[in-house]
Amino acid sequence: MFLAPGRAPDEIVNFIGYCLAYTAAKFGVQIHAAVMMSDHYHIDLTDPRGDLVPWKQLFNSLIARGINAQRGRFDSVWSGDGPCDTCRPNDDETFKDLVYTIANPVDAGLVKWARLWPGFTTADWRFGETRTFKRPEGLFDPDGNMPEEAALTLVRPPIFSELDDDALYDKLAAAVRDVELEIQADFRAQSRRFMGPRKLARQHWNRVAMSFEERFTVAPKVAASSVWRRLAQLQRDRDWERKYAEARAAWRMGKPAVFPAGTYWLRRFAGVSVAQHPPS
Repeated sequence: MFLAPGRAPDEIVNFIGYCLAYTAAKFGVQIHAAVMMSDHYHIDLTDPRGDLVPWKQLFNSLIARGINAQRGRFDSVWSGDGPCDTCRPNDDETFKDLVYTIANPVDAGLVKWARLWPGFTTADWRFGETRTFKRPEGLFDPDGNMPEEAALTLVRPPIFSELDDDALYDKLAAAVRDVELEIQADFRAQSRRFMGPRKLARQHWNRVAMSFEERFTVAPKVAASSVWRRLAQLQRDRDWERKYAEARAAWRMGKPAVFPAGTYWLRRFAGVSVAQHPPS
């Protein structure tokens, strides 16, 4: 439970917010929603520059080093399991994922309302809202290149263009509330209780998570509530892999080759030509 808010939630909220704000600005990552649970996180984002990999590396490493400094330990913080990065195929699926992210502390039985989660969350942020976080004392060299403050703006995702920012926020807040009420009704039916902020404050970071998580499974690369949409996404990936294989074969033979949009490693380290993303 390395990210558990504990008895000093403001400190860990500021620490995570600072790391997220600094790295998002460095790599141009647009944050749409984020919740840091006690032992994992959910972040919805857009990666315009194709720097998801270096952004995650820096963000995760800053979090790990800071957590170790705070907890007085030197071992690993993150699991060695593969990531779960999925792309949503349309506006409705993207919206559902935003709701899932924000409502995650409620779904986990930690708090009754998402806004009560004492850890880092954007549950009460409006799109376009900017918050500033101070460099945590004792975690970064004051004479280094880390700024004294880092600002994070919650960026509106490119969905439901017919709605303005306030209308989209209201739609999201209403959907989150519906999910919260549904989960609360389910808990009552099962005679279950939410942990609540008081018990969360007593939760020690060295405690082992009680929830069961399947191991040795395949991390999904696509996500959609409709099986047909998932199949369409998988077919799109197969087409991409075929184009990539053809371009790589030509490139290795010294022939002109243009790799499909989304090629990362060879673009960054070998300077190959990559096609532009089609306009959305």
